[in-house]
Amino acid sequence: MVKKHFLFLFFQIKSAFSILPRLIICSVIFGAIAVSVAFCGNQILNKDSKSPVKIVVAAVLPENDPDVKTGFQIVSNMESLSSICSFISTDKDTALKMLSDNEISAIIEIPPGFVDDLMYGRNTPATIILPENAGFDSLVIKSVIDAGAQSLSASEAGIYAVLDFLEDRDYNEEAVTADKVLYEYYLKYTFNRGSFFKHEMISATGNSTMTGFYLASGIVFIMLLCGMAATGYFSNRPAAVADSLKISGISKGYMRLSEYVGITLMFFILFGIIIGICTFTPLSGFISINFAGILSFLVLTCSVISFIMFLCCLADSGFVSNLLIFLLSSVMLFAGGRIIPGAYLPVLLERIGMYFPAYSWCNLAESMFLGIFNSKALCSSLLFGVIFFAGSILITLIKGNEH
Repeated sequence: MVKKHFLFLFFQIKSAFSILPRLIICSVIFGAIAVSVAFCGNQILNKDSKSPVKIVVAAVLPENDPDVKTGFQIVSNMESLSSICSFISTDKDTALKMLSDNEISAIIEIPPGFVDDLMYGRNTPATIILPENAGFDSLVIKSVIDAGAQSLSASEAGIYAVLDFLEDRDYNEEAVTADKVLYEYYLKYTFNRGSFFKHEMISATGNSTMTGFYLASGIVFIMLLCGMAATGYFSNRPAAVADSLKISGISKGYMRLSEYVGITLMFFILFGIIIGICTFTPLSGFISINFAGILSFLVLTCSVISFIMFLCCLADSGFVSNLLIFLLSSVMLFAGGRIIPGAYLPVLLERIGMYFPAYSWCNLAESMFLGIFNSKALCSSLLFGVIFFAGSILITLIKGNEH
């Protein structure tokens, strides 16, 4: 009985390799598509990173308030803000017209007595007006304002905490001195942001370079699309063949397992050879082959093939299976931020995309190329693989009982 099972497994693996020529052709075609997508994305990101960001903000200031005007001049000339924002002072009606004509990105309306209210803890808020269809400019302005509000709240908390402590212990004279000293220190560090902020480059592709980012995404994309070459292999067998094998002791579940092993082994060898060839090209600097990388690639292959097998078992039709593989692969990669980086996607779509299998697969492929061990991506990919494999076996058994 054991010999029969091993012999059947051997023939299934041999049968899987019979579609290797078709798989190679598919990998070349889909590889060209992936390279085209990567090239376009690379050009977009390079152009976006080199284009300077200059945002115009209109400030509506109260009349006859020298403190506000002095503060506005100081803030508008701060180096950390002037590098990305330019401020103009105008009246509200003019500012609203400029905002509707897309001549400015936002309006800041300062109420009368704004500075005095800050000094005495009344904290009268300023009004921020953003356009209805807010874009990247508005996001930058909101981030700057949020950072300023957090700095202000931290400063006030520090000042009031010291004053309350001194006044509770009847150190009223010392409280007056401490008040002035604290204001001086907090203002000095707030205006000189470089004193307590470090410069850090932020990339839309995370820790990976753009080439490495699209290389990892491309491998996953090609593997998924090449799964269309195996849809006929995973289609359900005729009932007569299945019954004949069952009489010989080969169950439907073992048939599906043997098919899965054959296709997985073929994909692992083929794409392993492709990655190995890449090490002799200029891409070698983005590929690090070690034990963690080989293990990650094995888990990646097993998980991707289980997903393909699940769709084939679910659809039980070559055309429908191919359509599902193409559509779901494209949607998952796009929502997961692997065609256009997640920083450029709507926040809701980016959050949803993090729960798709392709998000874990691409992170696992990226860790494989970086030569690091990503346990989270490995475990999540393994979990998706187990779920899809179990789903495939379950669908096979259910459809088998229908005959």
